[in-house]
Amino acid sequence: MLKSLNLTKYLLSFILIGGILGATPSLALSLKDSFSGDLIGFASQSGYTDQTKTPEDYIGMLLTGLFSVLGIIAIALIIYSGFTWMTARGNESKVEKAKENLIDVIIGLIFIIGSYALTTFLLKIFS
Repeated sequence: MLKSLNLTKYLLSFILIGGILGATPSLALSLKDSFSGDLIGFASQSGYTDQTKTPEDYIGMLLTGLFSVLGIIAIALIIYSGFTWMTARGNESKVEKAKENLIDVIIGLIFIIGSYALTTFLLKIFS
């Protein structure tokens, strides 16, 4: 039983690593058709333009980065609250504290997602 479990684990790991390593060259080959030696055409096809950035673009990049960091912190706090809840060992005060923290973090995450959506909407209107 244990040997078959280890064999299955190794086989799945081999398949996963092979899939990741095998996908990279095939994705690179699809780019070869787009590139015919013309760097400007390739850049425009890839979505890069030669336009100068406006202050709205910089504000958008700053806010997107800020919301990303806040989202990562919120996910880390959700994991911490879940860990605290799971390790409470029946202590009701710790369980209640973990529940309160979890609810507060989820409410904060909803605000973060809403702020990101509103910011993206407003920047698309003004850009």
